[in-house]
Amino acid sequence: MRVIVIGGGAIGLCVAEALSARDCEVTVLERDRCGAGASAGNAGWITPSLAEPVPGPGVIATSLRWLMNPSGPLWIRPTLSPALLEWIARFTVNCRRSTYERGLVALRRVTELASPAFDELAAREVEFEQHEDPLVFPCFQPAELEHVWRMVQGLRAAGSRQRFDRIPAGEVRALEPALAGDVVGAVVANGERRVRPERLTGGVHRALVTRGVDVRERAPVARLAREGGRWRVEVAGGAGVLGDVVVLASGTACAELLAPHGVRLPIAAAKGYSRTYALDPTGPRRPLYLENPKVAISVYDEGVRISGTLELGAVDLSLSERRLAAIAAAAQRALPGWRMPAQPRDWAGMRSLSPDGLPYIGPAPGLEGVHLATAHATLGITLAPVTGQLIAGLLLDGAQSELTRAFDPARVAVRRHKANTGGVR
Repeated sequence: MRVIVIGGGAIGLCVAEALSARDCEVTVLERDRCGAGASAGNAGWITPSLAEPVPGPGVIATSLRWLMNPSGPLWIRPTLSPALLEWIARFTVNCRRSTYERGLVALRRVTELASPAFDELAAREVEFEQHEDPLVFPCFQPAELEHVWRMVQGLRAAGSRQRFDRIPAGEVRALEPALAGDVVGAVVANGERRVRPERLTGGVHRALVTRGVDVRERAPVARLAREGGRWRVEVAGGAGVLGDVVVLASGTACAELLAPHGVRLPIAAAKGYSRTYALDPTGPRRPLYLENPKVAISVYDEGVRISGTLELGAVDLSLSERRLAAIAAAAQRALPGWRMPAQPRDWAGMRSLSPDGLPYIGPAPGLEGVHLATAHATLGITLAPVTGQLIAGLLLDGAQSELTRAFDPARVAVRRHKANTGGVR
């Protein structure tokens, strides 16, 4: 079987790795450099404790409050785009508790597979930076601590077996001395990991090249076309590539490639930001999640990264100094003694989101031989290797499970009509 993977971020590379590990002939097509998109500057967390659908009870009211603050963690750019307006309408419907709870169960189950999937990746001699410290949720108001603890109870109700500890202020400061003195307590999520995401994608890329996988960078895909019983992927300015199966792992670009075939895929882009600082002895020692401002703090071998913001409707990767300053200020308030080094590396990247907060993993409706692996929201790194395993199981074994049914694109994607694909039949 020859498989063409479109998209060279963490998801696409891990899909290619899982398939090549099972002796598939794989070609990867990436429009830029592998790992240069959303994988390049995110937090890099493998985080079951934060695996919940973005839409949920109370999200609309909270979002409206955030929108009143131009520096808040959510921003929706004004738009008349019919696709985004339809997506927002679907998102609103999916904030119902019953839908949220079903999604929470599915994400809880798949994140249980995340750590073993990273172990298997390492066992196949893929090299990447990895850390296994627990994730600390420091809280600075009693109400914030109670809110985080209710989130833990929700995860437990969904079947989570992860260990969470609720600790008082003194123990929090012993864990992380750089935290502000007004910390009132914390929740500690055990069994979490983090990777330096750009080193993960770099390691998978190198492993693929070593195996002889055809990885093509600067190869933007123009369209998909049927040719006989196969698919021709046409690359802008280059020759087409023929394959038996195509896996779309290119974020919102997936919708553009499916549209000529009559498939409407509801998917939205959400820009996130990060700042990466050189290490400083006054800085944090361990990963922290600041619940109220929704800011992640990651500590790596050679730096500290703060990241946050969900900016819906963004059309480019321009940097917003206001957004970057807001996440830096939130980190500084929590860690007032941290002497943040000058000249951090600023970054913006696009995540892709489905309206129900679950990824699309599985066949595109009505298009035999086309599969999707996209819309992972904030869980792209967490679910990258396990997504590769799920796609490999579907393609090579026909493996169906509760997870593949939960993430099946056909739950929301619709094929409106049989379009002329421009291929030779």
